[in-house]
Amino acid sequence: MADIIALEGGDGLPPEPNWVRYFGRKADRDAASEHWKRIVAEMRSAEKLAVANTHAIQRLVVAYVSYDLAAKTVAKMGPVIPAPKTKVPTYNPWWTVQSNAASQAEALEKQLCISPRDRGTGAKVERKARKQSGGGYLKNRG
Repeated sequence: MADIIALEGGDGLPPEPNWVRYFGRKADRDAASEHWKRIVAEMRSAEKLAVANTHAIQRLVVAYVSYDLAAKTVAKMGPVIPAPKTKVPTYNPWWTVQSNAASQAEALEKQLCISPRDRGTGAKVERKARKQSGGGYLKNRG
């Protein structure tokens, strides 16, 4: 007889990615895990969670963590810094990372219907209803 293999995500809950592949620091991995759990819980309670959303949620988490990292650096160094060679004031590269991460997060939140404004626009994920015979009183034979 063949062995039964459990597939993650079969219950409609996407498996959490291995954050070691994306982030070297433990603090960033912990933050990513917290973001993941919060987003999944939010989408699940709104009945908008599907395994097909796994990669979009993953990209959203990466955008959140990237934004946080860039925001810390910009807060420390400022949005305008002197250029390394010429000392002419120029935009901090982390300012660009922060701006791009914010734009990505905003677009993904809209796509996943996470933001309060878009929450009512997306369709709910339909769960397959179990076929019951005899109003649920009889055993289903097929």
